[in-house]
Amino acid sequence: MMGDGCIDIHRIRTLVEDAGYAGFIEVEILNQAIWDQPGDEVLQRMKERYLACVLNQPR
Repeated sequence: MMGDGCIDIHRIRTLVEDAGYAGFIEVEILNQAIWDQPGDEVLQRMKERYLACVLNQPR
């Protein structure tokens, strides 16, 4: 899940946008333990992480 690792996602997003990209951003989860959780909980956590990690807004 976004934010669990050490990659500065917000910085990468900023660099990509500075290079001219203005398209969509996709979230892909490749973790069976997360897939096994209730969908509404995963969606809420993904939204919170997206706001915090990608848009750099507080959780």
